[in-house]
Amino acid sequence: MLQHAHPMKFVAELLGIAWAIYFLWNHNWVAAIITSLSFFLGSTLALWNKPIDHLTDTTLGRAMLVYAKPLNFLVYNISVVPVVYGLWTHDGIYILAGYTSCYCHFCGG
Repeated sequence: MLQHAHPMKFVAELLGIAWAIYFLWNHNWVAAIITSLSFFLGSTLALWNKPIDHLTDTTLGRAMLVYAKPLNFLVYNISVVPVVYGLWTHDGIYILAGYTSCYCHFCGG
């Protein structure tokens, strides 16, 4: 999980998410999967065998370690389902519900 705190990987994954949102909104799920996986795997390969231990001292590194707990990882991944459904159907309530459930869980709500 700590690898996700690297600035290059973090930005690459945000770009992958942005493109996936665009493609899902336009009902192109194949392009959404290809672009998001490309950014994710490409940034992972770029950081392969690079030292990342220093990232535990950063704010982003400490935030990413929250996802290392099994329940947090599960909630984070399940919250994607209503977001994807909302993007596909153009229904904002599902998008907000997915992001809100993830946010409330991590903020102790």
